[in-house]
Amino acid sequence: MNIIKKNLSLADRIIRGMLSVALIVFAIFWGEQIGDVILQSLILVFAALNLISFAIGWCPVYRLANISTFKH
Repeated sequence: MNIIKKNLSLADRIIRGMLSVALIVFAIFWGEQIGDVILQSLILVFAALNLISFAIGWCPVYRLANISTFKH
């Protein structure tokens, strides 16, 4: 069984969570300000992926770059 090791610190997770919520709220309630449905969708996808990283404490981009802010 392959267990995912956390690579996000608490501060990193909090920042991701706050940014994700802000982007989701912006894209949903003020999406007309963006003007492009594709860009609005990409923002929502980016926010959702960061929200998932926030929840599980693991970032695939950090894994690929061999970065970890998590302190054991």
